[in-house]
Amino acid sequence: MTVDDKRLLAFLGPQMRDYGGKFEAEPGVWVLFAIETADAESNKLALWLLAGAQFANHSALSEDEEWTLYYVDAAHRKEAIHWLDELARVASGQIRPVSPAQRSLIRELLTSGMPHRVAQQLAEQHTKGKLSAGSVQEPGEARALLDRMLSREPLFYSAVQTLLSHHLIDLIALQRQLIAEDLSLEDELGQATLSRAPFPQAGQIAADEIRSALIRFHIINPLEHGTNTVVTNPYAAYLEIVREDGKIMATASGNSLTLPREAFVTAIRSMRRNLYWGAPFQNVGSNAPWMRGEIAASFQFIQQRLESRRELSAMDGLYMLERAVEG
Repeated sequence: MTVDDKRLLAFLGPQMRDYGGKFEAEPGVWVLFAIETADAESNKLALWLLAGAQFANHSALSEDEEWTLYYVDAAHRKEAIHWLDELARVASGQIRPVSPAQRSLIRELLTSGMPHRVAQQLAEQHTKGKLSAGSVQEPGEARALLDRMLSREPLFYSAVQTLLSHHLIDLIALQRQLIAEDLSLEDELGQATLSRAPFPQAGQIAADEIRSALIRFHIINPLEHGTNTVVTNPYAAYLEIVREDGKIMATASGNSLTLPREAFVTAIRSMRRNLYWGAPFQNVGSNAPWMRGEIAASFQFIQQRLESRRELSAMDGLYMLERAVEG
């Protein structure tokens, strides 16, 4: 069965609003979809979607048989809610949400005796496209990460460096949590003398790479110890995005442009949606069937920014561009 994004979103919108695993029909029965039994097309779509789900789900008729209910039990409710959220976000080209299992793994990282191994698991999921850049984003997670860095554990430095190299730490969230003690630690790391012992040396190398990444994204000031920069959005600084009064000031094809933020974000999400469905980035061009006049200039500028940062994957670059214009 083939379903276009508009049809899928038109179906999911009201279902997630009224049901979506948030409506308990009876104790322990959480309804995902409720569809008129006579609506054969919508029932076919629900069955097709649920056939691809990785959790147990069930269906039943209402007492009057006018409605078909698709539901899960309490044990699978969180997974089902995430699954629906992910379906809707992928169909609309939004950033992929963090699953309950992935969130649990992130929290495990913060307390694990082997944090580098947990970080590697997260990195592998990111490489496979199952975990978005910036997934370590909750304020408490960012603060806990910084707090544990203050303990100066070589293995934790290695874990953080792995997360940074895969862009899994949201740098806006991280920057907002920085305090003077964190900034002093970064200066100390940059001045450390490498040990000849392999174990601490690996941590010191990772620490130096952490500091380099924070400098590269304009978070800490390399010229004045114990300070950060005046930059409030690391992604905007790194990708050279300039905003004035809700507009993006850009240059595309040699022309100076003022891009509405809404059109800019729409272009990002249109590109991301096609990448989600497997389109190679080089095929996401200005002649694509989804291209519209109001986003064409934004699209050209986004392409230009991504080409200027070839060290980024397309998905990571789009994440940073969207975060660069938030707020």
